[in-house]
Amino acid sequence: MKPIDDRVSELGEGPVWDVRTESLRWVDIPGGLVHDSDGSSQQLPAPVTAVLPTTTGWATVRQDRVEQGGHVVPVPLGAADRCNDAKTDPAGRIWVGTMARGEVTRRAGLFRIDGESVSEQVGGASISNGLGWSPDGRLMYWADTPTGRIDVFDFDPADGSIRGRRRFAATELPDGLTVDAEGAVWVARWGSGVLHRYTPDGTLDTVLPVGVSHPTSCAFGGPDLRTLYVTTARKPTADGQFSRHGGQLHATRLPVPGLPATPAVFPAATT
Repeated sequence: MKPIDDRVSELGEGPVWDVRTESLRWVDIPGGLVHDSDGSSQQLPAPVTAVLPTTTGWATVRQDRVEQGGHVVPVPLGAADRCNDAKTDPAGRIWVGTMARGEVTRRAGLFRIDGESVSEQVGGASISNGLGWSPDGRLMYWADTPTGRIDVFDFDPADGSIRGRRRFAATELPDGLTVDAEGAVWVARWGSGVLHRYTPDGTLDTVLPVGVSHPTSCAFGGPDLRTLYVTTARKPTADGQFSRHGGQLHATRLPVPGLPATPAVFPAATT
């Protein structure tokens, strides 16, 4: 795996490939930046925690809301501090997690957005992070970073309901994740310098070194969806050292492709 972009993010996150434009976007959360693989960057008021392709363009996830073109859907924070990772499910619903700073705080949650409706689907979270769905859309994976758990739910594509929560895998500080075409789950491990690949039964079968200490998330892209993109953060290790290419976008080619991201069905701006 090697760095492929010179831009350095303090906290790079949320890579997502748009199959319509064959482009990748990702964010620098505290910098308020949305980076595009065409070399451009958009400055927005920080924080910007995620960017999502929609049926009409792109939406951004901000401190306490999702917005596109002047249309805003608020996300209730409650005792949490801000929104965090977000993804769209196979039907185009938006899922947004929140986070509360600290260790295992249990003050955050995971929310589903259906048009204008926002509903909490998981409560008692600490740092809601990686999300992904199985190739058949019947399973949803979700990581809560400080707990060291990646959980799996039975997922109903028709109405977006989840049930049967259970542990899928346990690893220290799981961050963003993605799912490949074989149904395996790739997870970035914060502070570890590696990605883990878990087979559908939860068995760890691959440890992929990234080359920097703090990988944050991952997504498949490229015309054949066989390029694995990894965002990273420029953060020091326990001994105070910084990885040379920390904060840059990294990538590698893999034999198994990923799954295309579904554009979000997001309400149009009102006039």
